[in-house]
Amino acid sequence: MLAVNQERLQRALDSVSIGEPPRIELTLGEATMPSNGLAVLDSSFNPPTRAHLHMIDAATKTFGMGRSLLLLAKQNADKPIVGASLVQRLEMMEAIAATAEPPGSMLCGVTAHPLFVDKATALQQLFGDREGGVRIVVLVGFDTWVRIVDPKYYAPGGLDAALRDIFRAVEVLVASRDPASASNLEPLRTEEQEALVLSLSDEVTGGRLHFLRNDPQVADLSSSAVRKAVAAGDGSSARAMLPDCLISFVEERGLYTS
Repeated sequence: MLAVNQERLQRALDSVSIGEPPRIELTLGEATMPSNGLAVLDSSFNPPTRAHLHMIDAATKTFGMGRSLLLLAKQNADKPIVGASLVQRLEMMEAIAATAEPPGSMLCGVTAHPLFVDKATALQQLFGDREGGVRIVVLVGFDTWVRIVDPKYYAPGGLDAALRDIFRAVEVLVASRDPASASNLEPLRTEEQEALVLSLSDEVTGGRLHFLRNDPQVADLSSSAVRKAVAAGDGSSARAMLPDCLISFVEERGLYTS
């Protein structure tokens, strides 16, 4: 059964290609959305943490969303694939989705495209282009937002156009991040992070950019902290950061031990 599941997930990964127009392949659930919308968590899930679950819960409650989607990109704009394999990450995502309440309310999907503007386009095509559309709110950490608005990822002068495309397709909720848990962050306080995010003009965002102050109890939880704890042999710290449904998965497969 395990091999069959892994083969199914590998087929999903193989079905999306960077050489084709942006597209999302759902590995769990169907693209039938309730009228009250969809919260999307875009992450590398290497591994998923309790902070990921908190962010999804906060987003769905803040916007009254009926369903959520965990979205993995098989390529990253500036990170190599290390640690858990892509199939293992999808397995962990689906394990989390299986515990969601109500049952069936959480979907899982994969795309080949690393750039946020392409993901937004793919989300709009999958969920928003139907009759009546659906409200789509994509949740990212502040460290990811810093990369989204970095001009180096776009053609010269292309940032503003990309941002307009993003906000035409989706809304974005940026969650504060503890700088100590993200290597690409300047040491900005939560208030400074919020001011920087919301400094983007409404002319560009259309009022579709939001900021969420993360719960201090989970602000320093991160995938990299889990990996470091496991590698250091600190199993108790790793278990405290992992969702209950993933503890045995990570331990039995020996993930992040080297």
